[in-house]
Amino acid sequence: MKLAEPFDDAAFVSRLQKLVSMLGSEQPGEAEAARRKLLDHLGTHRLSLTDIAMRLRDSAGKPAGGGASFTQGAREMSLERQLRIARTAKQEMETDLRRLEHQRSELQQALQQAAFDVGRALRGQARARLLAALGWLSAAVAGVMVLLLISHLQAGSPAHRRPAPEAIAMGRVDGPQNADIMMRLAPGERYGTVLVQDLVVRLNPNDDAGVRAFLNRGMRVVIEQQVLVGLQSWLLIRSVTGSGWVKGGAILLH
Repeated sequence: MKLAEPFDDAAFVSRLQKLVSMLGSEQPGEAEAARRKLLDHLGTHRLSLTDIAMRLRDSAGKPAGGGASFTQGAREMSLERQLRIARTAKQEMETDLRRLEHQRSELQQALQQAAFDVGRALRGQARARLLAALGWLSAAVAGVMVLLLISHLQAGSPAHRRPAPEAIAMGRVDGPQNADIMMRLAPGERYGTVLVQDLVVRLNPNDDAGVRAFLNRGMRVVIEQQVLVGLQSWLLIRSVTGSGWVKGGAILLH
């Protein structure tokens, strides 16, 4: 779009001539006021005293009263002014481009840093989950080892060690003859057969009572008495190892 040429405007040129003529006033105040008004008048069209000087230089040596020469000089000044405006716009655009490029570079660096921080956080979480899993595994292994150790200690303790028949028998059995005597039935007694292996024979009808003996499955016993302790049935039996109490469900009655 072509910009309007101020020197083609009759009103602009008329006021310009008036203000220029007032610059030669013998009154200092009037001359200074004319100078300020001239600068304001030129400023409204983005002109300066330099533009006036260039216009006068271009029109120097040309025939007086040549309106065409004055108009041609004005057009040349307008082109120069447009060129300066275009250069200024170009410089501003280049400055904006450099600023945008700097912002783009900063944004790219920020994105790279954010990606690095996210990756580091994910690696930290994976490491934490791995350490937690190892901790749980170690705790489970330790628990199993403790249970095995407790079981081993209980199996080796005197309370859980299977006593020898010689140490727990009420009366020592030296031969088949004594065994037959102990297995004879008295009034009210019955025979029975052990149904489980290593049946615990206790001193009293109580799960916490001391152990007298362990009987093998299929062993024949004599049932002397049956009592009910709470909801549990207990049998007082007699075998070649002596007498003691066992749970009723462990003996098959005949």
